[in-house]
Amino acid sequence: MDAADRYSRLVHWLKIALPLAALAILSTLFFVAETLNPEAAIPYAEVDVDRILREQGVTRPSFGGVTAGGIAIAVTADSVRPSPDAPQTMDGTTLNATLDLPSGGHIEITSPSGRVDGTTQTAALSGGARLESSTGYTVTTDRITASVIDGSVVSEGGVSATGPAGHIEAGRMELRRSEDGTYRLVFGDGVRLIYRPTP
Repeated sequence: MDAADRYSRLVHWLKIALPLAALAILSTLFFVAETLNPEAAIPYAEVDVDRILREQGVTRPSFGGVTAGGIAIAVTADSVRPSPDAPQTMDGTTLNATLDLPSGGHIEITSPSGRVDGTTQTAALSGGARLESSTGYTVTTDRITASVIDGSVVSEGGVSATGPAGHIEAGRMELRRSEDGTYRLVFGDGVRLIYRPTP
């Protein structure tokens, strides 16, 4: 009976002691736990949502097509975004237009900025456009407009060019289709040629 009595008393005290020990452990955890600092929470990025919505755009886009005359045109850019004043146009940075001519010739136009017009199917490369042709001509001008519809390439303003014949200054330049179906760069509006033939 003594052993049974001792066992009963032990169980009785354990029923009291164990819950108290558990409460002591829990209270200790709360006391030693690190106090949370709301200011130290992971910060959210400070983003101007309105600006993002206004300046939504696309990076590394490409546009292209083939004209009725067989010129394959491709236009790429680092980025484009909708123009605020014309919903059918896209303003772009670092534009590059390539024209593969049916005769096998090649023309590449680059500019730091420009605009692609979906209504007229044209790309206006501005901010200092540079044209290089497979025939050896390099043309620089402020702005060049290329059409995906007919493959025309026209400068808007004076041009400075170097080529097999020498140095050319002119008020205008355009890519024109000849009667035999070939395409040639034609300079006009006061052409000045400094004849320096390639040796």
